[in-house]
Amino acid sequence: MRDILVLGAGVVGMATAYALLRQGFSVTVIDAAAGPAEAGASFGNGAQLSYFYTDAMASPSLVTNLPKYMLGLDPAFRIRPGLSPAFIAWGLKFLLNSTQYAFERNTLDILKVALESRPAMREIAKQINFDYSKTGKITLYPDDHSLNKAKALADLKNQFGAQQTILLRDHALEKEPALKEYGHDFFGAVWSPYDEAGDSRLFCINLQELLERDHGVKFRFGSRVRRLLTRSGALVGVETDRDRIECSRAVVALGASATAITRTAGIRLPIWPVQGYSFTVPALAAAPIASITDTARKTVFCRIGDRLRVAGLADIGEVEGGFREERFNCLLETAKGIFPRAGNYGGDVNAWTGFRPVTPDSKPIVGKTKVQGVYLNCGHGSLGWTLSMATANRLADLVQRDC
Repeated sequence: MRDILVLGAGVVGMATAYALLRQGFSVTVIDAAAGPAEAGASFGNGAQLSYFYTDAMASPSLVTNLPKYMLGLDPAFRIRPGLSPAFIAWGLKFLLNSTQYAFERNTLDILKVALESRPAMREIAKQINFDYSKTGKITLYPDDHSLNKAKALADLKNQFGAQQTILLRDHALEKEPALKEYGHDFFGAVWSPYDEAGDSRLFCINLQELLERDHGVKFRFGSRVRRLLTRSGALVGVETDRDRIECSRAVVALGASATAITRTAGIRLPIWPVQGYSFTVPALAAAPIASITDTARKTVFCRIGDRLRVAGLADIGEVEGGFREERFNCLLETAKGIFPRAGNYGGDVNAWTGFRPVTPDSKPIVGKTKVQGVYLNCGHGSLGWTLSMATANRLADLVQRDC
C-alpha cells in the first residue's frame, strides 16, 4: 500500500502533499481548521520568497543585543525568559549556534535549500495562481557598519549562487523610487534581484483545488490531531478529536504544533514558537514594487497583487498565544513611520498573529524518526514559504526510497 497521511494543511503540508502525489502516493491531508492555511504562519506570513535572505536567527549580533531584547528596549524583538526545561534546553542550543562560524554555516545550509525551492516554485506557478511576482528584494541598512557586515555575508553567499549586490543610498533610490517616501534615513542596501513574492494562503487554497479536483487527494478539515498511535516502534494510526485513522505512514507538517504531537510518540523536537504579527491593506501608489526589509526596525513590506503585506516583531519566550493589541499597534505604528503613504492604514488592516516554528540553528527538520513510518517536515522558522517546495521534494524522495 502507498497510502500516506500529511498532518497539516499550511504551505509546508500542502507542498508535501503535492510532492508525495508526484511520487505516486495516495495522499490524505488532515488539518484542524476549516480549510488550508486558515491558521498558523501560512495565513499571514511576510509573503516574501526570500531565497537569498536566509540568515539564521542565532547570530553574534543577537547575543550582543540580548540585554536590550530581554529588557524590552527593542520594540521589534523581545525575549521573555522562561524556566521550563524545554525552553532552557532550546535556548542553550540556540546560544551554541550564535557563534560567527555557526551563523555562517547555518545560513549557507539554508541557502542551499532555498536555491532548490526557487525553480520548483516557478514550475508550480504555471499551474495555479497565487499573486506570484518576480520583483526582487531590497534589504535596507542604517549605517556603514551594518552595510559592511551585510556585504561580507553577501560575498559569502554569492560564492554559492546568491547573486546579491550592494547598493549605496542613491543607487537604491534609482532601483526603487518608492524609497523616496521612506520615513527614515538609510546608508545603503543589499539588492536580491531574484527574490520573489506571493500569497501563501492563496497558494494553499488553489493547490487544494488542483489536488482534490484533478488528482484525488483527500482532505479532512475540522479534524484536530491529538496523538500518534504506535505499536512496537511503528506507526499504526493517528487519533484526532473526531476519530482514529489507521495508517502506517504519516508526515508531521504542523508548524509550531509539531512538538506536542510528536511527543505523544516519544519524539522530542528542538522547536520553539516565536510569535510574530502582520497586517494586509490596499496598496497605494507610493507602495514599493520590490519587497523591502528594514533591518533596523525588523519589518518587511511586500506587494501581493493589489495589497500590501507588512510583517514583523519577534517575541521569544514562554508561549502566551493570544493576540496582544499593544504589540500589533507597535507594528502598525512602525509601518506608518517607515512608509507613511504606502498603504491604506486607516481602513481594515486584517490584523494577524501567529507562531514561527524556530529551531536552534534555523534549519528545517526533514526526515525519518525513530518511529517507523513517522516522517518530519517542520521547523522552518520564518522561511516556511520560501523553503516549502524544496523540503517537500526532499521529504517525498525519502519516503519513496523507504518503500
